[in-house]
Amino acid sequence: MKIKELDVEIIKYLQEDSRTSLRHIAEELDISPTTVSNRLHKLEREGIIDQFSLKLNLPKFGYGLTAVINIKAKGDNLPEVVNQLKEYPHLTHIYEITGDFDILSIGKFRNREEMNDEIKQLLQNPIIEATNTSVVLSIVKEYENSGLI
Repeated sequence: MKIKELDVEIIKYLQEDSRTSLRHIAEELDISPTTVSNRLHKLEREGIIDQFSLKLNLPKFGYGLTAVINIKAKGDNLPEVVNQLKEYPHLTHIYEITGDFDILSIGKFRNREEMNDEIKQLLQNPIIEATNTSVVLSIVKEYENSGLI
């Protein structure tokens, strides 16, 4: 599917506020609500829009500590390590990367003790060789894709 300029304009409204009504978007773009609805359904079917979701303010829920954890897998165990990491609820992002480490993960924690416990648990895993953790001092930009589209 070729993405049309109209699709991009609709997406921009939804990125600003995903609760924006289709009627409001239609009025702003001077098109019918049915057109907006049809374009959105097509974008979903084609996999361009992956999902509509809710963005939580995790510090308001007590998860005020963010850590970047680099992980090195032992030998050729990378696929297994990645699958195991998916089960760690504190790890919100997991990326396979190049460089000295195999995986970069981002974790959200309530405090240092919780973070420390999770890192110790990771290090007890026999297929994880090493970790390197950085504590985030200030979040400048997070969960943003505006500007890309």
